[in-house]
Amino acid sequence: MTPTEFAVFKYQHADGAVRSKLRMGVTGACLVAAVLALGLLAFVVCAVLVVAALVVWFSAPRELLLGPRYLLCGNTIVYFGNVKRMTLSPSHGKLRLECNNGKAFVLERDKFPTGARKAEKITKSKARKFDKVSSNIMEKVRAASANVVLIGA
Repeated sequence: MTPTEFAVFKYQHADGAVRSKLRMGVTGACLVAAVLALGLLAFVVCAVLVVAALVVWFSAPRELLLGPRYLLCGNTIVYFGNVKRMTLSPSHGKLRLECNNGKAFVLERDKFPTGARKAEKITKSKARKFDKVSSNIMEKVRAASANVVLIGA
């Protein structure tokens, strides 16, 4: 079985960041080494290892992963085949996906980070990223479920 390829987009979702097993292992190893250094009365080494553990733990990126059949955003999983309604509001910068189980996922334009500094460039960059991701999502939802209702746009 071949692994699923995901398109990865930086997205500042409200859920906690998803940490990989490697990130958790490195954090644990740093903390164990800090405790051992504390036992040897190496306070400076202990402090450096604790800071390293905190940096590794809190530097986990917040991302939106877009696969061929579903998307992952923090702790939220949306299977495209279960989407019954899509509501696109370009003026508000939101795409709402409503699923058969009653849950909804909202993609918001303002949650896309950008490296731009000027207000007009920030607005254009966020709009461009939102348009790209939302069009990809709508295309994949339509491919997975032909009877989905699109409201707006």
